Amino acid sequence: MGIPRHLRAAALVAAATLMGLLTVQGSYALWAVAASATPGTATAASFDVSLTGTPTGQVTNMTLPGGQAAIISLNPSTALTPGNAVYSSVSAINNSDAGGQFNISVTAGAPVVSNVAGGALATYVTVAARTAATAGTCGTTNYLAIPAGGLTSVAVPKGTSATLCFEVRLASNAPATVKGQSVTVTIPLTATQLCGVPSGCA
Repeated sequence: MGIPRHLRAAALVAAATLMGLLTVQGSYALWAVAASATPGTATAASFDVSLTGTPTGQVTNMTLPGGQAAIISLNPSTALTPGNAVYSSVSAINNSDAGGQFNISVTAGAPVVSNVAGGALATYVTVAARTAATAGTCGTTNYLAIPAGGLTSVAVPKGTSATLCFEVRLASNAPATVKGQSVTVTIPLTATQLCGVPSGCA
């Protein structure tokens, strides 16, 4: 007398289930071995860039804890007069705690000059920039218009800094009608990790 069809099907299902369990057990043993490393040995490196503005002395991280970009105020203390300029700078410190080399560069993008409360002062204001080793070495010469691709600092290794210097100049032909008006100059800053030799990032 043969095995009824439903019992034979049940036997096949049981065999398939048993094979599946054996496969899982084998995989689990391999996974368990691979996972036996001490927890907490792998940590993520930080990509922190600290900014210091001159002449205000304001210090901030480039990226705030919530992930939004910081705003740093430079506010030159000297008023603009026709044909003259005011100067300020931002020093960027590479505070990464990554292992090995971790070089960055900092780029100043195209400036946006906007009138405050109306007026026409922005028409007569130009912005130029240069790089320097420190804020104290910016000086008042060798400033050029920021190119379309931005002005990029030299490579900044961990624990060191680079400075971007800014010149805001009022045209000598600015009319008396703009006297007492104000502008806001916004310059976006971007920090980028440098990969390849010699920075060594993966």
